[in-house]
Amino acid sequence: MNTRRRGAAGALALVVISALALAGCSGDANGSDRSSDLEVLVNPTDAAGSVAVPERRFFAADSPWNSRIDGAPADKRSSQMISLARERVGVTQSADGSIHTQRRIVNEGVYINTERWTTALAAGGQPTKLVCRQLVCGDGAETTTLNVPTDVDPDPRYDGWFTIFDIDQPVAYDLWRARREDDGSISYQFMRKWDLDGSGFQAPQSVSARGSGLPLFAGLIRPKELQAGLINHALAISVPGPASSVFVQPASATDGNGRISSLPEGARIRLKANIEVPQPTDPVTGKPIKMTPQQQRMADAIVAALRTYGAIVVDRAAVPTLYAQRDVTSDMIAGNELIGLHLDDFEVAAMGPRHRFTPGSSSADATPLPSASASSEGN
Repeated sequence: MNTRRRGAAGALALVVISALALAGCSGDANGSDRSSDLEVLVNPTDAAGSVAVPERRFFAADSPWNSRIDGAPADKRSSQMISLARERVGVTQSADGSIHTQRRIVNEGVYINTERWTTALAAGGQPTKLVCRQLVCGDGAETTTLNVPTDVDPDPRYDGWFTIFDIDQPVAYDLWRARREDDGSISYQFMRKWDLDGSGFQAPQSVSARGSGLPLFAGLIRPKELQAGLINHALAISVPGPASSVFVQPASATDGNGRISSLPEGARIRLKANIEVPQPTDPVTGKPIKMTPQQQRMADAIVAALRTYGAIVVDRAAVPTLYAQRDVTSDMIAGNELIGLHLDDFEVAAMGPRHRFTPGSSSADATPLPSASASSEGN
């Protein structure tokens, strides 16, 4: 099935969620008005009754997603964890069928996903049937219909990540391996429901549509934030080799496959204060990449967020990766604006206790691990 692209109706629906998503960044493209109480009238279905959607942050004010870390102390093992997080692990199979592990150091800079391996945000639209394709559906048992625009679809090529917002209440639903069926319904393999006024994370050993147990939509770079030149929340980042088996909160699980002493999912990293962002260069030709004034201004906003709010490790990726809202940011940024930055330009903020991920266990079984040290942990 070909993934259908957003049309006019989808654009309206995505405007809804852009408004819902904003964190005190209202106003025009120059950011002259940043009041947090602006209300945008939105009508997701018909002209009969507009729905007021206040522009707001996701999650509570004291959520890790909304807390600054520019004044937090660095973790004592920051340099070691960052170094190990650059190591990408892969496997190869020989002609005799034997499996071999390969490790290589990733030197590529930070990339921003705008289309592939990022999530679309949908709100409003038509009542749409939701069907789980397996027995264990997460929070899907009691959610069988949600309003979804007919021309905003999940992309099954990239784990079918999809977020649906209920504009009548502060709730979002993350779907994993979702796809639009021929009858217009959306099928999926897992759903997690999130309270937009809640903490933005779960108890240890809880899973979600993302390997770290964190929301798909948390930490996204959103279009109106770029226009305003202000991002006042932590960003989501993936690294090549997050630690296997262990995580720190706000993560509640992990799909890391790096060395156990590497940077765990849930860790918060920030751009070092003394780092000056170099002009990006093409990794193939080595020539400087020219950026428009708009790209430079938006890149500056992302850099400022990385210095003040930092980024939370949410997943693993081939290169260090940030996430922008799918379908509505690719005409604003190219994704290569920050490839002059590398993982060793970041430092890890002091972490809480590490937890060993034990799939199938409950949060009541979670036991923090002893403090990490290079000598006590294996590789």
